[in-house]
Amino acid sequence: MKPLIPTLSLMVTYQCNIACRHCGPYCGPRERDWMSADEMRDLIAQAGELGAGNVVFTGGEPTLLGDDLPRLLRFIRDETPIVSSRLVTNGKWAVTYDAARRLAERWREAGLEEMNISCGEYHQEFVPLSSVANAYRACRDAGYPTVLLAGEFLAPGRGRLEPEDLKAAVGEDLIPPALMSPYVGRVHGMSCGAAMPYGRGAGQVPPGATRRQALEEIQGPCGDILAAITAHPNGKTTACCGIMVRDESLLNIGNWRRERLRPLLEAAHQDLILNWIRYLGLHDMRRWLLAKAPDLPFRDTYSSICDLCAEMIYDPRCRDLLVDHAGERRDDVVAAKVALDATLYEPGRFVYAEQEGGRAPAPLPSAPATAGLAPEERR
Repeated sequence: MKPLIPTLSLMVTYQCNIACRHCGPYCGPRERDWMSADEMRDLIAQAGELGAGNVVFTGGEPTLLGDDLPRLLRFIRDETPIVSSRLVTNGKWAVTYDAARRLAERWREAGLEEMNISCGEYHQEFVPLSSVANAYRACRDAGYPTVLLAGEFLAPGRGRLEPEDLKAAVGEDLIPPALMSPYVGRVHGMSCGAAMPYGRGAGQVPPGATRRQALEEIQGPCGDILAAITAHPNGKTTACCGIMVRDESLLNIGNWRRERLRPLLEAAHQDLILNWIRYLGLHDMRRWLLAKAPDLPFRDTYSSICDLCAEMIYDPRCRDLLVDHAGERRDDVVAAKVALDATLYEPGRFVYAEQEGGRAPAPLPSAPATAGLAPEERR
């Protein structure tokens, strides 16, 4: 059975106990948007019914949930078929190792499987490196299968903090996720991403200071699209991990406070633009856009696949071209979806296409490129 929502990411609040200058979703101490505990339980229950295997608590700062956090973790473990949970935190709560260990053990006993500790150039303006190290060690020692330092840095020599500073604080040579074997049960290490100039970072990350790669080094298809669905505390729902998408964009798929997840996701899985990003990829979309408008000011280097996506998704001219003319790529998107996914989703059930003599996966419906989204959320 193919899950309609493999991962549900709950951005439980925009409130945070720090105010990083590069924050994509504009989180900070003055923000007041929250999900209620009942709303989170309902979203988790819906996701479990739709095949989710993982729930991510993020924000803002999700540890501000206090006692609601272990209650929600126990609900996932004891009352849903969901098998895994993750917490994305800045680690400010880990003032001492002993205090961090107590919290880490409480959350672990409630069912938490993975701890991601956000760190890097801008986080450490507010959170001491010692707290990051305390959080990492406490979670590792408390038996978490996965403990990951999720670092965001400027280009080498352009910032005040380098990955080696995190390694020195922790006292370990933290390996990157790319070198972590999928066949081991314990994964402890650090990712080294880039601080990007989006959201609040648009006016704070210095021009030319981001870590970048050549276009051909950036992955094209995005595996997070339609796989990691994010519910925001303001009601928006987005079709990816949600790190930069508090702003209106083509990644928004509706409002979870107004509609249940199933119809939102059924429509999203038939959305041409989202399927284009997932199956043909962003390189194909970029080439198509340049053929339509050769003067689009695209760059040749990008910090990540998210940077490449954001350059198109947030550009008004790109948005209008995609909304008005993406139907030209419908047949190719459908062919790529059939070839790469080899599955068919039908409302109410998941059906694998038979290899021989059976029904072939159906094409996306002959509808406007924006099928499944309200016009006001596309424009």
